[in-house]
Amino acid sequence: MGTHIDCFIPKENDYPVKEIKQKLTSVFNRLKSEYLHLEKYGTFTENVHGKWWISLIPAENGNPEYKTGEGDSFSIDIYDKTICISSVERFSSLYLTERNIAKELFQIITELSNIFRTTDKILIGAGGFGETDHIMDMAFNESADFEQLCKKMTELNGIPASDLNELKDRSWYLKK
Repeated sequence: MGTHIDCFIPKENDYPVKEIKQKLTSVFNRLKSEYLHLEKYGTFTENVHGKWWISLIPAENGNPEYKTGEGDSFSIDIYDKTICISSVERFSSLYLTERNIAKELFQIITELSNIFRTTDKILIGAGGFGETDHIMDMAFNESADFEQLCKKMTELNGIPASDLNELKDRSWYLKK
């Protein structure tokens, strides 16, 4: 279930590219040991160094403006009303304890999302096999807000997990 992890949060503020990069770098500085743990035990995380590239993609050909970036096996896409933070690590790494990265991975994802939100709202889904594809398109093309994404995820994937242990049987987690 899922080739990667997608995390959606409400976009509460607009940030310039420089400030986004500073915020993401500050998470690395606070959680360096967790990033290094992912590098050591994760399947896809390598060359951890805390550097992010962030770009403003201008509106063109009918597509809206957005900001995007990558750093240390994570990516970020900042749309009109939502933000998506993704990890290349497998979705199952959040609940399979034998992979030995669930705690660190969830901590990094949560902290990356915390720097851009004041609410507790967070949606984490299995990416790569269609579970989050539709809501990603909604966030980008339709400027869908967080509530619209949650509604569509429920429609497409059923009731969300309320804790990480339930992810063995469900393809997404929701905290509101």
